[in-house]
Amino acid sequence: MPTLSRTLSTCLAAALICGSVCIHAQEATQSDLNQIISAAGGQLPSGLDPGSVQTYLDGVAAYIYGYPLVAIGMTERVSTNVADPMQQLGRAPINQLYRAQKLPVGSTYKDVVLPSTTTMYATGFYNLEAEPLILHIPAISSNRFFIVQLLDGWTNVSRRSPGSRLSSITPGDYALVGPGWKDDLPGGLAGVIHFDTNTVWQIMRVLTTGTDDDQSAVYNQIFKPLIPVPLSEFIEHGTDYTPPVLPVNPSIDGVTQPIKQVDSMDACGFFGTMSAMMMSNPPRTIDAGIVPILQRLGIIGTADKPAQFSCSMYTPETRSKEIALQLAVLTGKRILASPPDQALTKTNWSVSLDVGDYGIHYLLRAEVAKYAIGANRPQDAVYGYGLHDSVGANDDHLLYGTNNYVVHFKAPTAKKLALEIPPVDGNGFWSITMYNINGTLVDNSGASYHALATNGKQPREVEAHFSCPNTDGSLDVYVQSKPPSGAQALCNWLESPQPTADNPKAQFILFLRMYWPDAAITNGQWYPPGVDPN
Repeated sequence: MPTLSRTLSTCLAAALICGSVCIHAQEATQSDLNQIISAAGGQLPSGLDPGSVQTYLDGVAAYIYGYPLVAIGMTERVSTNVADPMQQLGRAPINQLYRAQKLPVGSTYKDVVLPSTTTMYATGFYNLEAEPLILHIPAISSNRFFIVQLLDGWTNVSRRSPGSRLSSITPGDYALVGPGWKDDLPGGLAGVIHFDTNTVWQIMRVLTTGTDDDQSAVYNQIFKPLIPVPLSEFIEHGTDYTPPVLPVNPSIDGVTQPIKQVDSMDACGFFGTMSAMMMSNPPRTIDAGIVPILQRLGIIGTADKPAQFSCSMYTPETRSKEIALQLAVLTGKRILASPPDQALTKTNWSVSLDVGDYGIHYLLRAEVAKYAIGANRPQDAVYGYGLHDSVGANDDHLLYGTNNYVVHFKAPTAKKLALEIPPVDGNGFWSITMYNINGTLVDNSGASYHALATNGKQPREVEAHFSCPNTDGSLDVYVQSKPPSGAQALCNWLESPQPTADNPKAQFILFLRMYWPDAAITNGQWYPPGVDPN
């Protein structure tokens, strides 16, 4: 593999965040390139022709910039390659929705990493290139939290994603409109939601108590009436619409995780896919600075020349530029494979507060697309990822099923301080869930629970169970593989995994979800208590 000096890698990574010379819209001057090469100790990837340095730098910038779009494209390709929306969990044909009827159960469920046992999902991909879609949202009880998360092709979450938090959201028909639509829309709509791309991904979450009756109510009363209809069909038939049966492409790999398929692409496959995606998902206005780079590489066209990216466009005389692009992709992969360590809270949790709406922070956007594609905006949901106990954040203090732990949430106060029960607003809620280290649910004994939840001050029923707070309003969550003693402790038991040959210490993950979080969470004033050895 070509070598890359740490200095050059740092320069490229920093440039992709702040827009310095490495991805400047204009061609780098020779003095600029000399300065970069000098700062890198005179080292560039071996095999790079000196005359192709600009192509190499452009390629690195384009790879990081385009990674989320290609990731969304591959996810859409895999997720929509089914004939029926109920054929496979989480998948539905284009412009249709998969609607969950039940919550996932046990470690055998592997379709989604860190699956939720507190919310049911309705998901699907939309293509708005031909015309808008009309999405009917039924009436939903004010006591039930929901969010219809809508992501564009760059993984930005629409600020107008319907949900409990937006008081302006009412039941009715919403028009989802792509960037090229100029015609009128029918009257009587509940709202119009515009997107910068024609590719849109819906991930709807709805709180469920976990009882059979409540899961049926979510499916029948909320998911079934949730219908996406092409505008032309809506004008003629309203929501009385039967989607067409679409062919399935047997050549599409429906087994390999989409992100792994993206990461296996060479420059020809990656930039070819990116170029095809950008024909219907053009750069946004705020991306003007990177447009000349994409034009130089042929990923997008100019006024005089349409985009026609293909490695076949390189001749023997320009072969060095194709090599430069291949080296650029290797560099981009290395940058994304080694993201900077995320700062932990004082209690050793990882809590992300800067995802879901990225602006021109292309490197952050690419990292989230690689490791947590589909992240919400913090105003709607904040997540805490726990791998370590409260004592330390190194390998000696990873969470193991061979140990016992307790997480003590202090009683909530008006000041909404750190270590208290998470403050959430409205009908929002928070939950803490146990997972195997591979992100699957732990196979529990039936006396314990995968998740516990509250609505800030009051317990919320999830998995057909209420947690048991202490008399002062605080809450102790017991995390261990064997039943804790006492009815109170047993009520709040998250059962950790038993050792196996593949996981001899039974390492596990605690995952904290906070929906409709209070400002004390989103501004960092609040953070979760540590996982204390017990």
